[in-house]
Amino acid sequence: MASTRKITTRAGSIRWEARWRETGPGGKRIDRKANFPTEREAKAHARKMEAEREGRGIGDPNKHTVASYLKGWLAHLEARQDHAPTTLAGYRRHAEMAIHHIGHVALEKLAPLDLDRLYAVLMAEGGKPRADGKPSRPLSRQSVLHVHRCLHTALRQACRWRLIGSNPATDASPPSVPFKPSRGYTKDEIARLMEAAQGDAEGYCAQAVLLTTGLRRSELLGLALDTVDLDAGIITVRRTVTEVNGRPVVREIAKSKTSMRTLSIPSPVVALLRQQKARVLEAAMAWGAEYSREPMYLFPGLAGGPMPPMALTLKLRQFRRRAKVEDVQPVHGWRHAAATLMIADGADVKTAQARLGHSTPVITLRLYADKVDDRDVAAGEALAKYL
Repeated sequence: MASTRKITTRAGSIRWEARWRETGPGGKRIDRKANFPTEREAKAHARKMEAEREGRGIGDPNKHTVASYLKGWLAHLEARQDHAPTTLAGYRRHAEMAIHHIGHVALEKLAPLDLDRLYAVLMAEGGKPRADGKPSRPLSRQSVLHVHRCLHTALRQACRWRLIGSNPATDASPPSVPFKPSRGYTKDEIARLMEAAQGDAEGYCAQAVLLTTGLRRSELLGLALDTVDLDAGIITVRRTVTEVNGRPVVREIAKSKTSMRTLSIPSPVVALLRQQKARVLEAAMAWGAEYSREPMYLFPGLAGGPMPPMALTLKLRQFRRRAKVEDVQPVHGWRHAAATLMIADGADVKTAQARLGHSTPVITLRLYADKVDDRDVAAGEALAKYL
């Protein structure tokens, strides 16, 4: 820590001494000092030496631009294989938008102002040009916020690699996004949706599993015969199917440690899954050797391969239209309903958290635990007795 002090020389004159510490050979600390005629000069020199000491060892010998750094960072993430394919695809998409506008800027010179200007341009003009040659559309505030979060993560790594001294995204001002609460299906809507799926045995079974387990779409599509024990009435979540560039991508690693879980399933759903298993085995026999059997998916796509997630969304969207249900996400609405109804029926939040695979109960309560009208009325009546 640099400091200053007032001293008197042997000649009797008043001087100001700046003092600081440096790291010498072998890590040995060396005390340095210099005298100045005024306190102002001494303090300025002390600050300069302190800044140089802190910045020593930080620098970019390769003189990266924003474009070359982001491309290298993405390549590093892909080599590590720590992120889900959908996460990497999102990072790549958002990084390319930034590269199109500020890729020429030197990484060391990137400032919060550059990022604020980028966010304004993205909302006014959009990201990179479209493949068909048409101009890009302006991005929503939410999309620009995703770009900011991607850059913040990338530049934080640049700080860790000591390429830059501070993260300019920390002081940037991304657009604020109003909170839009989502909702799950109500009890009445659930009954109508199940009725709408009566003619589609696979779709009916999928909705029943989503409601009683609260699985994510990717987790439902990852279910296979090796993860289901129908005799014991349990399923194990350890595989997911996501979609990148229109293609299904299988990942044998769940979203997080808490996502890998074993759930009990009620007997009516066990019966539905037995029927679904029989349909899958029958289809495999009809296809013959061309049918994919490793693993044997419970909700397969063409020839036994993984079902594209969007195909499930489209199917459940059709059920939603038949049931005349609006303003609910076709697949995620089941997960939301499962969480809300579990808590409304008396399940404690820890049980709901474990069943949903959340890392903390705070997420369960913040995202999914909607108030249920009947319980809200009962709560008001209970408090009224104190009047």
